[in-house]
Amino acid sequence: MFIYIVYYMKLEIDNVELNYSGKKILGGIYLKAEKGKITGLLGSNGCGKSSLLKIIFGNLKPKNKLIKINNKVILEPLYSSKKVKYLPQHPLFPKDLRLKKAFELFGADLDSFTSAFPENW
Repeated sequence: MFIYIVYYMKLEIDNVELNYSGKKILGGIYLKAEKGKITGLLGSNGCGKSSLLKIIFGNLKPKNKLIKINNKVILEPLYSSKKVKYLPQHPLFPKDLRLKKAFELFGADLDSFTSAFPENW
């Protein structure tokens, strides 16, 4: 799983709280990642690493979170703002995101794709 910061210097997420079925998975989490530096998330299976990345990207809604880019609070999901790119190990986009919008977010041309792979449409 990778998170890639595009054009920006600093991404911060603070006060993240997430519960699953009444069990606290994440509580009071703070993370800072800066362009040009490597930031690792380490922990045992099931401790919330993937959930935290999904929260940052906007695929998962926590009980609490504060996301800032260059000290500016970000309210919209990062997948729709083009501010951060995220390559997960499992499905990439939220279930309600349409393919056309996904192509727009990545600056790709859907028509070129469908003409190059007509057997898939």
